[in-house]
Amino acid sequence: MNTQIRPWFNIFGGKYTGGEPNFYATEQYPWVTVIEENWEVIRDELTALVAEKPERLQPYYINKSMSFPPNHWKTMGLYFWRIKMHRNCRRCPKTMAILDRIPNLTAASLSILEPNSNINPHQGDTDAVIRGHLGLSIPAEIPAAGFQVGKEIKSWENGKVLLFCDAHSHTAWNNTEQRRLVMIFDVMREEFAHKKDSVCAHVLADAVLQMMYQSMPVLHKLSGRFKRVCYKLLKGAIRVILPIQRRLPY
Repeated sequence: MNTQIRPWFNIFGGKYTGGEPNFYATEQYPWVTVIEENWEVIRDELTALVAEKPERLQPYYINKSMSFPPNHWKTMGLYFWRIKMHRNCRRCPKTMAILDRIPNLTAASLSILEPNSNINPHQGDTDAVIRGHLGLSIPAEIPAAGFQVGKEIKSWENGKVLLFCDAHSHTAWNNTEQRRLVMIFDVMREEFAHKKDSVCAHVLADAVLQMMYQSMPVLHKLSGRFKRVCYKLLKGAIRVILPIQRRLPY
């Protein structure tokens, strides 16, 4: 009998029923200290990058109605499932040096939730990663601003990391007059670290498919077999591209 642990992926649909906790204990992960001790460096570089070119911020990439009001959840990427945003990375070398010390990092981005808005409940892409939020500019504690995973609710704090399982349904809100800024980052769970590119290719192929189906509604009339074939082709291509893309010069 095959007892190998396999990651859960949202592409298959259905509510997540895996055994991962809503929130992880930060003291179990030594690299949390590296991030928290350098949080002001990260805050200063990322906010300067946005101030330099506000257009670097974009609404959440797949579903712009994920927040209410729409387009009030914005992001600026550094890493995205091991794809490197070289232009942004080049502009924040100190932050990149810090992130390079985090083992099995697969994603990092600045996340902004505008005043008087919320992020609708949603499931993430997979349980193969531990997702982190580093508080950079937190306008208030709960109940005015907060973050819920499953039935657990926590406040963000400036300079502190929250770790959680992105596969569980989660939501966030900011009922204040100021922006909420956090750095979101993903670290591959140790048991899946040997297959980072495979997991990332799986999620990226799903993301591309979602965008294709949203931009071309006619695809919904095609069979499920067509979608499965597209997914397999995309995943194979992405697995080839990922290591090449990361090695490109800045």
